[in-house]
This record gives sequence, structure tokens and C-alpha cells, in this order.
Amino acid sequence: MELQSDIATLQRENESLRREIAKLENLRALTYRDGLTGLWNRRYFAERLGAELSRSRRASHRPFTVMLLDVNDFHVINKSHGPTEGDLVLRWVAEFLEKSVRAHDVCCRIEADEFAVILADMAKPVSHCLLARLRDKLATLSVRAPFFFGLSLGTASFPEQGTTFDALVRMAEESRFEDKRRQGSGPSNVPPPGDPSPTPRSGNT
Repeated sequence: MELQSDIATLQRENESLRREIAKLENLRALTYRDGLTGLWNRRYFAERLGAELSRSRRASHRPFTVMLLDVNDFHVINKSHGPTEGDLVLRWVAEFLEKSVRAHDVCCRIEADEFAVILADMAKPVSHCLLARLRDKLATLSVRAPFFFGLSLGTASFPEQGTTFDALVRMAEESRFEDKRRQGSGPSNVPPPGDPSPTPRSGNT
């Protein structure tokens, strides 16, 4: 009888522990997840990038890359098509990102229409190849809906282009702005949401 009582007590304690873990997971989601896209948010990006910098410095400057991107003229989309369509664009971008990078890369939404990806163990030359592939995918997607939107992308790699948080973000922003200038006012490079989502290869490096 005593053994059965001990087992019952352990079962109750385990169930209580599982409930507490579930509560903590929900709290973590509220704290670190973007409610619209499901990606990590700006707070998580800042903490994770800081941790990545610390690890890379300890590991004799192990390389990694920060990629930033945004939706060109997002305010025009909201004004012309409404915020509902704007939200669809943001969800599309989030899904495109997650399908275009490796499973262990960190995809974040850091502002209204701005996204960031931390690409672990990715050196500068490889990041340039990734950018080229992403632009190729965007340029070859099918056109099946009434409006277009463009994406501007830029990267900065540790340690060549920065060894601090601010330096890496600044260099990635400059790279993104240069991409936006190259695109100019020509045709945008992405079909609008409503199209079936692209299915890029998984595990890209």
C-alpha cells in the first residue's frame, strides 16, 4: 500500500511538473515569438545574435552571417491593398524564409516589414551564394495574382565585416540598402500572396 501511495504521489508531481513546463513554453512563445508570422521576434534576435557573437569569439572567430531583408514600399501595399493583404505578404515572406534556409538557422521578424536571419557557421563567400540563390528563386516564381511586391536583401559576415552587434547589423543594413538601390523603381521581384508558396530546397548553405 505504501508503494502504491508513493507511485500515486509521483504521478501527481509529474503531472504538475508537465503543467508548469507547458506554462513556461506558452510564456516563452509570448515573449519571443511574433504573433503574426510565428517567427522569432526582435528581442530573441538580439539575444541570439549576442550569444552567437560570444560563441564565435570563443571558437577562434568561427564565422557566421546575419541576413536582413525587408519588403519594398510596404506602406504602399497597405495603402493600396489594405492591411489584410499586407499581413498576407508578411506571412508569405516568413514562410519563404523558413523554406529557403537551413533548419538550424534563426528566422526573425524584427520590425513591421523587416526580417533577419542568423546563419550559423556560414562564411562570407557562402552567404553571397545564398543571396544569389534567393534572388534567383524570387525572380523565377510564377505570376498568378494582381499585384507584385519586392524584397531587398543584404548580409554581413563575422568576422570580416564586423565583430560587434552594432557593426554587423549596420553592415547588413548597408548591404540591404544597396540591393534596394539596385532594384530602383523597376518591376518588383515577388508575386503577391495568394500564389502557392514556393518550395525551395531544404538544407541550403
